[in-house]
Amino acid sequence: MRHDIFRGIRNIPRKSVILILSLMVIVVLGYIGHEKLSKAQSDDMNMNPIIMHIHPQLSLLTNNTSSSVPAQIGIDPSLWKDHSLDEFGMQSMPEMNMSAMAPLHTHDNSGIVHVESTINRNYTLEEFLNIWGLNLDGKTVKMTLNGKPLPDFRDHILRDGEQIKLEVQ
Repeated sequence: MRHDIFRGIRNIPRKSVILILSLMVIVVLGYIGHEKLSKAQSDDMNMNPIIMHIHPQLSLLTNNTSSSVPAQIGIDPSLWKDHSLDEFGMQSMPEMNMSAMAPLHTHDNSGIVHVESTINRNYTLEEFLNIWGLNLDGKTVKMTLNGKPLPDFRDHILRDGEQIKLEVQ
């Protein structure tokens, strides 16, 4: 009986059998590799979704002169001095040509502060200023929030749509 089952295989040239088996192994390994890569990419995209997204507006007067808030704070390494909150920001995605971003950052010089975080938490103005690297030690700083004075700018919790004005002397 065994002889009858394998009789047809003996007539196939050895090189053809090796080629067919090699192709089958390549197809199986390719499928397994594709599945693992797809799962890894899916996990990376879903690992730390942005769940907090607000936009306070910051304007700055330095010695009674309007100063712009720079673009790329928390994105450009020269404007990203404090990395203590990095775990809550957007991680880099080289496959999409996207660099990492601090959870508090700017895209342009409009003064809009983007709070984009993987957790819901209270972020303060001081944390944004630390990321920026703006040293206000020894300076007189007055803050208004939506036109009303506030005594302590450092501990102010950032909220969506608010207008923050800092006057630095």
